[in-house]
Amino acid sequence: MARPHLNPRGESVLRTLIETYLEAGEPVGSRLLAKRYPEPLSSATIRSVLSDLEEESMVAQPHTSAGRVPTERAYRYYVDRWLNALPPGPEMEGRLSAALDGMDLDPETWARHASRTLAEVMGGVCLALPLPLTRSRLVRLEFVPVGPGRLVAIWVGSQGEVDHRLVENPGNYPQTVLTELGNYATAHFAGLTLVEMRSRLLEALQAGAQEGESLRGRLRDLAACWPEDPGAADPQVLVSGLGRLGGFPEFEDLARFRGLVAAFEEHGRLARLLNAFADRASEDVQLLLGSENPFFEGWPLATAVRTVALGPAGFVTFALVGPLRMDYGLVMGGLRWWSGQVQRRRDLS
Repeated sequence: MARPHLNPRGESVLRTLIETYLEAGEPVGSRLLAKRYPEPLSSATIRSVLSDLEEESMVAQPHTSAGRVPTERAYRYYVDRWLNALPPGPEMEGRLSAALDGMDLDPETWARHASRTLAEVMGGVCLALPLPLTRSRLVRLEFVPVGPGRLVAIWVGSQGEVDHRLVENPGNYPQTVLTELGNYATAHFAGLTLVEMRSRLLEALQAGAQEGESLRGRLRDLAACWPEDPGAADPQVLVSGLGRLGGFPEFEDLARFRGLVAAFEEHGRLARLLNAFADRASEDVQLLLGSENPFFEGWPLATAVRTVALGPAGFVTFALVGPLRMDYGLVMGGLRWWSGQVQRRRDLS
């Protein structure tokens, strides 16, 4: 959809309407809008501006006699143009700091605690996915035989993490060959994740290049034994605060709420969401509005995703999910501050 064409007055009215709706949670009528608008405007002028905004698909009228509500397009316009994501105040900092406790525990135990705390402090639902290998990037790969037809692949990652994965050794290759294979993989695929390496390796080897074909063929046979996605078979997605969504006006309808709960019970869907945005979320909070989230496209939800690194223990990707009527400044500012604290504690440990 093309960028909306709003004049200064249209922008000002839209911003006032959105901020009023975020606060009140009910459709905004022209009378309330006139009271909240910083300058005197006649009802006729407001109705005219609202009509223009409706033509631009920025506001909608749920019922004939009701006021207007912002659309998904309006929320994106608001976030891109006016969002002021300030650091949390002292009280909020104290509550968010509780989600830092236990970082020395294993990633799943800590993620369970942190997601419960974030859901309580921020409101809505918090998803968490520990990622021991999904975002780990190769520094060194070694292969060690452990018996007929089996070997251990030792993955040394960019954060100092070491993972052991038992895979098939279809050619019963001896240690000398396995050492050569590990050296080859390290030299050609350093910096890739395990999933990226497997995909890149198979593509390269299937191209049929002649140089080193014997070595590459052996490595191809090993790579074919690796799972395509180490977390796909049993995604350990942690879900906290799901019941809170039922308290929002958007989900007061029982049948609608049950459908939403069913969507959150599909852990494969949740794992794909968290994995899809884990890389970008390691740089900054990623905010997905409504249909921008392909895994919840049919629901009026906002999703804020952030990945935090725990050093050798791996990574955890968190997602805060709530209705489009979300306090974006609080969520974005709070998550940025909190993830910065995670990084500082990790660096000091």
